[in-house]
Amino acid sequence: MSEIDDLDGDDAGEVGGGLPGPSGLTEAAIAAGAACLSCGGDISGPYCSSCGQKNDDLRRSSFVLGKDFLKDTFGFDSRMWRTLGMLAISPGRVPNEYAHGRRSRFTPPVRLFLVVSFLFFLTIGLTNTLFVGVEVEFRDPDPETLKTALAKAEDAGVELSEEARTGKCSFQSQLRFFVKEKNLRIDRERINACLGDVRDDAQEVIDASEDVAVGEDEGIETEREQAGEVVGRVFKGINWAVTNPREFNDSFNDWLPRVLFFMTPVLALILALFLRRGALIFDHLVLAFYTHAAGFAVIGLSLILAQFGAPYMGVAAAIALPVYYIAVLKRAYGRGWIKTLWTALMSGVLYMTVLFSILLTIMSNIVWSATA
Repeated sequence: MSEIDDLDGDDAGEVGGGLPGPSGLTEAAIAAGAACLSCGGDISGPYCSSCGQKNDDLRRSSFVLGKDFLKDTFGFDSRMWRTLGMLAISPGRVPNEYAHGRRSRFTPPVRLFLVVSFLFFLTIGLTNTLFVGVEVEFRDPDPETLKTALAKAEDAGVELSEEARTGKCSFQSQLRFFVKEKNLRIDRERINACLGDVRDDAQEVIDASEDVAVGEDEGIETEREQAGEVVGRVFKGINWAVTNPREFNDSFNDWLPRVLFFMTPVLALILALFLRRGALIFDHLVLAFYTHAAGFAVIGLSLILAQFGAPYMGVAAAIALPVYYIAVLKRAYGRGWIKTLWTALMSGVLYMTVLFSILLTIMSNIVWSATA
């Protein structure tokens, strides 16, 4: 038995204070920092030459642990600034060097992603910017178009409202991204009236359709009644989303950070479809995290500049992102321009298809749930 083994429980706890210390190590060796706390090997410097563990028991107060976590996760040190600078002036170099072992100079990709995305969403909140809004513009309809629509409604036996017959509810809508609520053109009263008329017209079409029973027993809803409920709920949800963009975006923002984090491995898998030689999934994943972080930085910077009156920042960001992505692929993988452009185009299309499919699903669920 060693000297430590001969000690009783109270004396053993005094080696490090609190819980009993490890067996096999003398108190003098631990105090002097000459023996590894894990394997007892010789210590020369901050790490053990035998097992590689750092010569630190990591025992801290809760306050210090919390402080160290925030500092390590969100602190901007020299590596953070160096990494951001290299991502800006030399796209593709950082993920290439990091994936091939030159890691000490750069902030790890996941940490950079978390820090920059946190700052990005903070910027969104401080600038009072909506991710997405629906702008509705009312306009006088083309006489021939209105005449044709009225003829079709008459042939279908649908009696249209006065607003529909005169074309007062003719409007054009479009999605606008990264827009301020005050810049959205929303005539709430007219939208409420017109969507109500459109819903009533749709209900009339449903009522005029053939009544097919779902079941044989009385009291079971018919398909026509169910369709009417769905139509009413859909129009009610659309009305809520259009006229309450802030509430809609608050619900949308709950999902967006998780979606974008999920899209990083999706991008890595997409790149693996086109870049199979000389690159591993790990390489693609490193590039995906760094590229997403750079994308957050570009959009966030454009929002900040827009606050100071810089024009066309949305257009500039929309152009900068694909150009940056092409430059990243070119430098990171060292392929020719034709292969790089082809890879950027196809991977970009697949990425945006997946992203917008997820976002549309989330938006539809938010609209549907708002009318529950």
